Amino acid sequence: MKYHLLPVLLVLFAFRLNAQAPKPAYQYIRIEADKPVLNPVLHPDEKATLRVTGVLRDGRAVPLKIGDVHFNAKNRITSGNAPVVTLTGNQVTGREGGIATITALYSTGSQTLTATTDITVRPYYRDYHQALVMKLMMGMEGEPVERLRKEPLFARQHDVICTFEQALEVIRKTDNLTNGIPKILYLVGWQKGGHDHQYPAWDEVNPRLKRAQDATALESLRWLIREGRKYNTTVSLHINMVDAYRHSPLWDEYVKRDIIAKDKNGKLLVAGMQIQGDSMYHVSYTREWDQGLGQKRIDALIEMVPELKEGKTIHVDVFVAKGEHEETISPWHAKKENGGIDIYKEVETQRKIFKYWRAKGFDVTGEGIFWAHPPGEGFTGLQPMSWWYPDDAAYQLETPEMLSARGRTSRKDDGDFRFGSSMQGEEIFLKDKDNLPGFMAQFCRTTLPWYYLSRLSRVGMAGDTLFYSEGVRAGVENGHRVIRKGAFILRDNDDFFVPALWQGKQIMAYSEHGYDKRRWLLPAEWKGTSRAAIYEIGIDGRKLLEKGKVLTGNAIELSLRPGTAVMILPE
Repeated sequence: MKYHLLPVLLVLFAFRLNAQAPKPAYQYIRIEADKPVLNPVLHPDEKATLRVTGVLRDGRAVPLKIGDVHFNAKNRITSGNAPVVTLTGNQVTGREGGIATITALYSTGSQTLTATTDITVRPYYRDYHQALVMKLMMGMEGEPVERLRKEPLFARQHDVICTFEQALEVIRKTDNLTNGIPKILYLVGWQKGGHDHQYPAWDEVNPRLKRAQDATALESLRWLIREGRKYNTTVSLHINMVDAYRHSPLWDEYVKRDIIAKDKNGKLLVAGMQIQGDSMYHVSYTREWDQGLGQKRIDALIEMVPELKEGKTIHVDVFVAKGEHEETISPWHAKKENGGIDIYKEVETQRKIFKYWRAKGFDVTGEGIFWAHPPGEGFTGLQPMSWWYPDDAAYQLETPEMLSARGRTSRKDDGDFRFGSSMQGEEIFLKDKDNLPGFMAQFCRTTLPWYYLSRLSRVGMAGDTLFYSEGVRAGVENGHRVIRKGAFILRDNDDFFVPALWQGKQIMAYSEHGYDKRRWLLPAEWKGTSRAAIYEIGIDGRKLLEKGKVLTGNAIELSLRPGTAVMILPE
């Protein structure tokens, strides 16, 4: 066989030139994830794929070979030290709740470039940043101690405040006032004796709350949970895992098993008192958990009220890791010779509790974060929603609402409108559960714009203006509190014109002080719509105000009485 030597040499020469050719010099590199948010609870096999591109001096973007890029991941926000994600090549798997920063490193003989991106892992069953979360006080027996006498709860008859049958009416009315927004309602004081009774037991429903037609109060509770779904409402329970009372059916067992907190001298430690003659004690999470009794409580509650499983949420009140005047729950058990159960050990057990509930199909929401725990511990990635939320701007900027959602940030007012705040409903239900005074106004001022903003990413602050993704910003303009998306105004002081995104292409408008013939630009999604219907929102439903309202220039002219809310639907 004969070979032509020249062509072979040319091929080898070209190959050598190619092998020695320097890689192009890039101005910078970019890293992107096709899925910036992972949910290993709902999608356990889901992975994010990383792509890296190099940008040349002329602006052209060139995909880089994954084999030429080194990746590493570092936790940015989480609870504990476990990795938020794991990396396999350019594949990212979510492990623990939180945020991980992924760094891509590209290095040649002449340059080394890096780029970063964040992956959020939210291992939750529910979207708390897209729901109105409330509580409803059912009752509390006993007379309060002196310091609590002026609290709204005790300013009236309080043994039974709301029965299960009455609760359904509250649910129906709030559904009307909120135009069907997804809602979660936790019942407070559903157990025998009402709020802060029977703990640590959860095994008896208050018989004074039952419907006449039901054999037991448990039947009535289960009925309410099922009926609430008809009104876009998940009904669940407010429980407590730390408090204990001498009248509890579990008291003797917990004392015998050395689960109740003790002072440094080994005496049972009184944590406080709310009802006269009824001292409150605390449970050591770790002592209870190590003996399997915490798991037993959880399992029994789910078995008793199986309807809870569909809602996939539970509220654990006062989920603290230390007493008000102590450095841990039980100073006696914190001693090395008695187990060394200090505040950090209790927090480790709390993480186990979160994950046990999760394994049973439940998210655990809580009363607060960053209080009565070690410094910096907010259970980020474990607790999806907090009833009271930090008003710290830096924390709110770095923590996506989808990872840690809020109830309220202020006990005095509506909070910082730029970040938004939801409402709680509880104080309104307590004041007048029949007429719900001020409910709609508070909903429109807080939850309505918060719901819209919370689905967006907070990009950063420039001066006093907060910038969101999708071109949305919130700040003060000419003395007015304004939320806008380009020319589309969602808020102008106490006038609101906000897309009700849970209802699709609808807009909810509200005015605190009223106005006449104000022209509102419609969102871009309404372009081409020529007419609209306007409905007034009320406690008993919607009332048609106008059909065939003519729209011109993708805008609508409205007149609203003070304190009025309307829904605007395209025709």
